[in-house]
Amino acid sequence: MTAQHILQLGQMLGLSCTELNANGDEQALPITLVTQALADFGFTDELALKLEEEIKQFWLRALPPVMIADESAMIQFDLHLPIEFVTEDLIWEVRANQVVIETGEFTPIEWSLNGIYHLHDMEMQSYQISLEQPLAVGSYHLVILDQGSEEPLGESWIVNPPATLTPTIVTALPTKTTALPTTESVLNQLLTYTQPSLATTVITGSTPLVQQLQQQFNHDKEQAEFALTLKTVIAGASPLQTYLAQYLTAYATDGLTATHQETQTVEWQAAHSDGYAFYLWLVVTANNTLTGKASLRSMDFAIDAANTGSFAHWLLADYQLAHCQLDNVLAGVVDQGTVNHGINSYKLRQDGYAAFRALVDFTTMQSAGLLLNQPLSIMQQWLTIGDAGIWQNHEFNELLSIILLSCERHACACYYQADDELPAELTAYLDARGIQPLSL
Repeated sequence: MTAQHILQLGQMLGLSCTELNANGDEQALPITLVTQALADFGFTDELALKLEEEIKQFWLRALPPVMIADESAMIQFDLHLPIEFVTEDLIWEVRANQVVIETGEFTPIEWSLNGIYHLHDMEMQSYQISLEQPLAVGSYHLVILDQGSEEPLGESWIVNPPATLTPTIVTALPTKTTALPTTESVLNQLLTYTQPSLATTVITGSTPLVQQLQQQFNHDKEQAEFALTLKTVIAGASPLQTYLAQYLTAYATDGLTATHQETQTVEWQAAHSDGYAFYLWLVVTANNTLTGKASLRSMDFAIDAANTGSFAHWLLADYQLAHCQLDNVLAGVVDQGTVNHGINSYKLRQDGYAAFRALVDFTTMQSAGLLLNQPLSIMQQWLTIGDAGIWQNHEFNELLSIILLSCERHACACYYQADDELPAELTAYLDARGIQPLSL
């Protein structure tokens, strides 16, 4: 594999593969350093084939994983399709909570052609599509369908954050951040809230509350009306509700030996379907009760021993980089003396930021305020590799939009750590979006 191919693969993953030399001229980083960084992203051998596969997957994915609407009246995106579909009348649907709220038809070839790519004997074409469709602040699911087919040609998640956060009145905000509740604390909140919600009489005696509610749940789900409600709950669960239910199921049944990645397998879900249904029902029923509205919390994405066994660690463990160390991860805080690894934001984005969205929602719904300790770290992170390092770039607008939308939904104020070294352009932008400076 040539040096050019290695640099191209690094750039696809968001790595800054160039630096300025002593004369101020841009030059490529040492190939050995980029190769080391690629290994941390899981690209250890056959890099030429890996690059070819990444390019192939880019073209085979009809829609980008995430789109940011920013309260625009237009939905704009690049659409990749095999050539046989570009002359077809296709259907687009915008869905909210699995319900189609807007739909229409379009023919790709009538739009601007961006590029062409050949995959063996198949020609792929890319078109720039603009749909005039104003959306309210919220999150939506965009689906592209062929006529007469229920199988989507492409799917994407639309984030439409507020242009400016609605001001949130926060009284007696603490001067320091607090940790998220422990798993036991969260579970106790859920159990306490949902106890009166089931139809049968609570079993008395020394039986733990969770077992009592589990028995009630197993009884009530046999009733036709409750079974129908449960089916609707499972079908319409958000990423936070789904992942938290899977986490609590694993926590209760095997002491968290099951990783987040394992809980996404068909085998695990089939073996734990009853437990998952119970905990999902708990989470959905108590959706807005996980509150800690006197708390100011940081976005904590640190992958270290201190977070082992936490929902945050469980969610993001699949995305940690094995060796690249850094001072803080995205917007997180790190305690002195801990070793923390970078987050593979490229993979996180390919998965539609589902784990990130769940963790942000989990935090904002329990907090009076959310603190971005180092706003620049949402843009890029310095990954330390031995005695050297490399910058990893994040999709700043996408990450910030997810945070803003979650704060708006859960009436959670958003702050950034005031720092004289922050660029004036960045602080002006954050201020304009309703993110307030805060000195701790």
